[in-house]
Amino acid sequence: MMHANLAGYKIIFSKNAEKFLDTIDKPTRQRVFEKVYELRSNSENLDIKKLKLYQALYRLRVGNLRVVYTIKHKLIVIYIVAIGHRKDVYKCLKL
Repeated sequence: MMHANLAGYKIIFSKNAEKFLDTIDKPTRQRVFEKVYELRSNSENLDIKKLKLYQALYRLRVGNLRVVYTIKHKLIVIYIVAIGHRKDVYKCLKL
């Protein structure tokens, strides 16, 4: 999945995403940040899929972790909704 050029988009993390980042080790946290910020420039090399059950949500795979996000083009923002282990992250999303 490739997004249009998102250079210049601001990245905002939800409180839940920030809380999860505080619980993981520093090298893993750094990998997550690198992949998230890569969304703005190089999305064709990332493992991104549109979530079928959720309108306008995407997931970015970072090892066993998943970053769930949406793009708000009018606000020029990539909003990180949730970050978590692949078996748990989707449970916190509302249909």
